[in-house]
Amino acid sequence: MPKSMTGYGEGISSGKDRSIRIECRSVNHRYLDISVRLPARYAAFEALIRSLSQEQLGRGRVEIRLTDEPGEDAAHKVALDESLARAFLDALNQLEALTGVSCTGKVSWIANQTGVLTIRDDYENENLMAEQIQEALYGALGELNKARKVEGERLADDLLAKTEELRELVALIARRAPAIPGIYREKLIQRAEELFEEKRPEWYSDQRLFAETALFADRSSIDEEITRLYAHLDALGEALGSDLPVGRQLDFLIQEIFREINTIGSKANDLELTQAVVASKTLLEKIREQVQNIE
Repeated sequence: MPKSMTGYGEGISSGKDRSIRIECRSVNHRYLDISVRLPARYAAFEALIRSLSQEQLGRGRVEIRLTDEPGEDAAHKVALDESLARAFLDALNQLEALTGVSCTGKVSWIANQTGVLTIRDDYENENLMAEQIQEALYGALGELNKARKVEGERLADDLLAKTEELRELVALIARRAPAIPGIYREKLIQRAEELFEEKRPEWYSDQRLFAETALFADRSSIDEEITRLYAHLDALGEALGSDLPVGRQLDFLIQEIFREINTIGSKANDLELTQAVVASKTLLEKIREQVQNIE
C-alpha cells in the first residue's frame, strides 16, 4: 500500500568521541522539499544528507535536524582569536584614555565576548564524521518510512472503504438513470392533460410527445459517464493497493471522477438522481482531502 507523507523518525550513531542524533519530520507537500538544520561544523555534510534523503523519499516537506554530544573519549581544544582579543583590548585602552577611568577586569570581560575563545573538537576526522552521519541518517529515515508506511496503510484502508461507498452511489445513479426518460414522458403527458383537458389543439400529437421524450433521453444520457466512472474507480482501487508512490496518480483520478460527477449533475432532471450526485461529491471531497497526504 502507498505511504503517507506524515511521519517522524530518529537515528543515533554513538562513538567514543561523539554521539550524533538525527531527527526527521515530514508533512504533506506537492513535491519533495528537504530542509536541513546543522551545527556550523557539519555544514560540509549538508549535500551528503540531502542526497541520501532524496534516494529514500518521494514527496513531502521533510525537516532533518542534526545534533551531537561529546563522547567519553572526546578531546577538546580552546582556541584563542588573538586578533579579535587584541582589538577588544585596544578599544578598552582607548576608552580609558578618553575617560580617564581605569577599566578593571579587562581580561575577564574580553574572554566573555563571542568569538574570542572557542571550543574546538580535537577529533575532526571527516571520514569518521561522514560514517556516523550516514548511520544516524539511515536510522532516522528508516524509522520515518516505517511511520509513513503505517499511516499510509491506515489511510489506504479508509480510502478503499470510501471508494466502495462511492461505487455504491454510482451504481444507484446507474440504476436510476434509465427510468428518467419515462418519468419525464409521464410528466409531459400529465402536464398536457392539465393544460388541454379533453380538447387537444391540432398541432398536438402523441408522435410529437414521443419525439420530445426521445430528444430528452438523448440529452440526459449518462451511459458514457457511468462507464468512465467505473473505470476510474477501478484504477483508484488498484493505485491504493500499490506500494509505489501514487499520490499524483490519485490526484488525477479524483479530478476525473469529479468531472464525470459534475457532468451527471448537469444532466440530472430528477430529485433522487440529484441527491445521489450531491452525496457523491460530498464523499469525493473527503477522499480528495485524504489523498493529499499520500506520497
